[in-house]
Amino acid sequence: MRAMLLIAGKDLRLRIRDRSAFVVGLLVPFVLALVFSLILGAADEGPIDLAYGVVDADGSDVSSAFTEILDSLEADGVIDVRPVSDEAAARGLLDGGEVRAVFVIPAGFGSSVEAGRGVTMSVLGDVDSPTSTAIAESIAETFAAGIEGVRLAALTAASIGADVAATIAEVRSAPPVLSVESLGAADRQLDLTTFFVAGMAVFFLFFTVQFGVTSLLDERREGTMSRLVAAPIGSSSIVGAKALVSVVLGVVSMAVLVVASALLLGAEWGDPVGVTVLVLSGVISAVGIMAVVAAFARTPEGAGNLQAVIAVGLGMLGGVFFPAPLGDGILATLSYATPHRWFMTGLGDLAGGGGVAVVLPSAGALLAFGLVTGVIAGFRLRRRVLA
Repeated sequence: MRAMLLIAGKDLRLRIRDRSAFVVGLLVPFVLALVFSLILGAADEGPIDLAYGVVDADGSDVSSAFTEILDSLEADGVIDVRPVSDEAAARGLLDGGEVRAVFVIPAGFGSSVEAGRGVTMSVLGDVDSPTSTAIAESIAETFAAGIEGVRLAALTAASIGADVAATIAEVRSAPPVLSVESLGAADRQLDLTTFFVAGMAVFFLFFTVQFGVTSLLDERREGTMSRLVAAPIGSSSIVGAKALVSVVLGVVSMAVLVVASALLLGAEWGDPVGVTVLVLSGVISAVGIMAVVAAFARTPEGAGNLQAVIAVGLGMLGGVFFPAPLGDGILATLSYATPHRWFMTGLGDLAGGGGVAVVLPSAGALLAFGLVTGVIAGFRLRRRVLA
């Protein structure tokens, strides 16, 4: 154990002196995450603005019924309603961005409805708020469908000689056959700043941890490996020291990025214990994968090139630059073969307000990547040390 710690300490001092691990593990991912969040941060619109205006130029019982519906939605906290005097004023509010859509009820609306004549209630929407406008249209269409239902009931009653007024009153007072209940659901989606920081952190983690495991190849090329083997040091201690260097570099880089991004960029990582579990599991998976690549490479340069290709390929497939695809498609399925996807999935679960328990599946998958590849790499690297 002492020999392993001495070798690991020596390697860490070398990495601190040449600053390569600092640049790859901290500076580059932080700067890239900052750039991405500044460029693409405007795409994160946040909650949908449902501020609506209503122009009631009719003032009938029918139009009042519609405004009462809007008032009830406002009382439930769903929308914000602002009465407007006329259509010209409503357009001014739209142009000024004070509302996202306006309901315009024309004069004679109620009498036309009661007489069974065609009439139009207009919805004026902000061209830059298509979602808010579509919701306003849905509200108006639902009200129109209710009116049409009452009209059809009245026509049916008249055709069979029933009391039309009593039928209409009964239809209006009847409870709905189907009711929709809104249930709050946890938001398991990272905000863009956290997404970019986390994506860059786990992406460059694979480049950071390679410094430790590939140093075995450097030792062989420089001739220092024969000295280590000649000393009373077991091959397991030598390989373990290199793996320990990778783990320390990975944990330190991830920890600094998590804290720095939270303080400087406002990233929201979630439960600290859950984040710690994910980070440790992610580091182990990265060390195992990079170690198995180094174990089968012949030169440090060859190992570095192959590790870079694998790190980039896994990162792109795992969704560190853009969210990984969802559903049952082939890309969505393949993305789960990458540690990156499981790491980002775990952070998404934490974003929903969960604790350490919600990240256990993702952490388990990450540990599986690391342990399987680590065992293979360990056997291979020990043989190369003794060769």
